Amino acid sequence: MQGNITIQSTLSTTGAFNGSGIALASQSFASGGYGSIVMYFQHHTGQIRSTQLSSDGTWHGGDATEIVAVDAKNGTPIAAVAYARNNTAWWHIFYISANNTITEIINSNKTNVWSPGPINDLNLQPMNDPNVGLQACWYGSFYSDVSYNHSPVPGQNNNIASQSDQNIGIHLWYAKNPTTFQSVGWTYGGNEWDLQQTFERYNGHAGVGCYSWGPGSNTYVFFINMENELNILWKDLNITLNSTTRHPIDQWNKANVAIPVYQNSSVGFTNYLYIQNPDLSIGGFNISWAAENTNIIPNQDFIISGDKGLPGTHLSVTALPDTSGGNSLLAFYQTNGTDITEFVRDLDAGQWTSSTVPIPNQ
Repeated sequence: MQGNITIQSTLSTTGAFNGSGIALASQSFASGGYGSIVMYFQHHTGQIRSTQLSSDGTWHGGDATEIVAVDAKNGTPIAAVAYARNNTAWWHIFYISANNTITEIINSNKTNVWSPGPINDLNLQPMNDPNVGLQACWYGSFYSDVSYNHSPVPGQNNNIASQSDQNIGIHLWYAKNPTTFQSVGWTYGGNEWDLQQTFERYNGHAGVGCYSWGPGSNTYVFFINMENELNILWKDLNITLNSTTRHPIDQWNKANVAIPVYQNSSVGFTNYLYIQNPDLSIGGFNISWAAENTNIIPNQDFIISGDKGLPGTHLSVTALPDTSGGNSLLAFYQTNGTDITEFVRDLDAGQWTSSTVPIPNQ
């Protein structure tokens, strides 16, 4: 997942766009490509392209044969949602087009063709600025068919899905103006997106993150407030429960969490909550997700060692099963403006290692 960036002043002429959006989506389906992911990024030509990390740790793609979109705004944020239903894997990619419109394209393993998605019918106009927060998340704990391998979910085995959760789909948040985010939603199987609500007094130039695919009925969204702190909001979607003052039902509430961040920090979550610190390093926090009792677990935060990120770099993170039977954390961000650098660590502990994702110049 990823948030927003500060567009750099110099356009790159090689590798990735200087200020590239970065989004990750699981590629694993049934017996093919166990543990692999696809990264979507903006090439220095302005095209959105894809490159795939295979289970042996090598990258494939990123060249002119892997073009996903050609109408993206320079420095667009990119969001990706992947899921599998009824033995079909689906990928939804969201970005801001050159005419400043929220744009959705959809692909599946049955068609292998990118087609316009229904969010385009809303003609959503985000803030017309180089720095715009945008994120999309799958919601509902039935994330996928049991044969679909996805990132480890806190408190849940990788391939265990709760079929009791029938309310599933995608939420998307984008910045309407410098201090307001708008949310929209799509229900799986439907043909329309619906406007939901606005979130005010949050930095529209910064990132937005979400966690809504785990077990239970709570969903979470993260914003950067106007004091350069990350806040976590929670909402319990189980309308069969009785609402109380401490635990309201079906409304957003702010948890008692405030993490100091760089003013236009990107935000990412997979197992750990990642932000850009005020000194431009990338940090991670282990969160206990418990609605009104949500809190940071003490003494389990970390800073990614190695090069710091560019100011406001896009950030995308995931966790993948590895060949040893464990899991690894992966984080991706820009450190020099033409790169996308991959940082890897064991899920539980250990040192971070880094390498540059190969991006063809042509």
